[in-house]
Amino acid sequence: MKVAIPLTGTRGDVQPAVALGLELRRRGHDVFVGAPPNLVDFATRTGLAAVRCGPDVQQLYSSDAGQRALAAGSSFRLMQLVGKQMADYAEQMNREVIGVCEGADVIVSTMLTEDRAASVAEAMRVPMVTLHGFPCRQNSVYPFPGALPSHWQPPGAVNKATWLLAENLRRVVFMRYLNQLRAELGLPRSAASPAAVLDRKGVPEVQIYDRALVPGLAEEWGERRPIVGFLPLERTAREALGELAADHGEVIAWISEGAPPVYFGFGSMPIRDTRSVLTMVEQVCDQLGIRGLVSAGWSDLAAADAQTGARVKVVGPLAHDIVFPVCAAAVHHGGVGTTFESLRAGLPTMVCSVSFDQPMWGGQVERLGVGSHVSFQKLDRDKLAAGIGTLLTEGTAQRVKALAAELQSNANATSRTADIIEDAANTKA
Repeated sequence: MKVAIPLTGTRGDVQPAVALGLELRRRGHDVFVGAPPNLVDFATRTGLAAVRCGPDVQQLYSSDAGQRALAAGSSFRLMQLVGKQMADYAEQMNREVIGVCEGADVIVSTMLTEDRAASVAEAMRVPMVTLHGFPCRQNSVYPFPGALPSHWQPPGAVNKATWLLAENLRRVVFMRYLNQLRAELGLPRSAASPAAVLDRKGVPEVQIYDRALVPGLAEEWGERRPIVGFLPLERTAREALGELAADHGEVIAWISEGAPPVYFGFGSMPIRDTRSVLTMVEQVCDQLGIRGLVSAGWSDLAAADAQTGARVKVVGPLAHDIVFPVCAAAVHHGGVGTTFESLRAGLPTMVCSVSFDQPMWGGQVERLGVGSHVSFQKLDRDKLAAGIGTLLTEGTAQRVKALAAELQSNANATSRTADIIEDAANTKA
């Protein structure tokens, strides 16, 4: 069968779907991916067929407006900014999603593309499945990420109210361009939110994160939203992307020269003043007497130009599956992929969240006792030192070791998700 996977967003949004696409291709299916222009090569290098779909969100984050929204730490403000980019790109993305899905037997979307995918699936009369990288439907257990301070534990009614607000905001922001798409497809106008549309159609919403990270959610949601676990990119695919084990020899050698270091990396989130962040990392490493491994895969920090003392080593982007197992702890922005990788490797984790789902994962890391959390907007030397101090306690180490064993036991998440898609394809849309 032909599986269409229209995607948009950053690498964190695209990578799990690519991992799933590779599993579906291994099973003999024809997989066709739509990816942002800056990530088409990422998908094709793994061996999948891919074309452009959607705007370059990473470029938006790096712009002045994007930097200001990220610095504000507001999910609602960033959603409005992304909404404007999507509105400006609306007609082109409509055509791109239609093109990606042409001739498909089943459509697999993510939270960022499910609104368009639902209309295309309706017009084509084919089934669809959507993937959610964080809890993004109304529930009484957790509030909308970033809507409330992560350490709060409000009553269920308050949590539900934050979702009602967020879903209505999304509906209002994106309604116009969705109805443009529906008109192009010959479908009637709709004022319903994506959540309501998919609920009415009974579309499977696969939660691609681990239930151990969100206690209580599986019991509330039931079978239509199965929590299968994260979909990691296998080593063979990472090798195809150039993340070669052999290229990490110098880093591994430096790590082996002393005590395991604390990893610092902020992924695809742009940082305005990288020099001050690096200086803060150095000062804290000196203060605590620890070593620091800084992955300079962010903003304008170049590993070759970084000047640091003997305790800190600055390198380029790293393969987490190679480096994390030989580190002592991890500090990062808290995207679900990096959070999963650090916790699965048994690393106490400090999340310095910016926006979207990051504050939620930071709150969960803290709530589960496997790390610490601070908003990146409020990060300073004292908070960084205190957070890392929490990571290096014996209690945190024991709890994260137990959690890592549970995360490692869910090695079949990609296979389970592929099963769900095959089952959906065998039902009538």
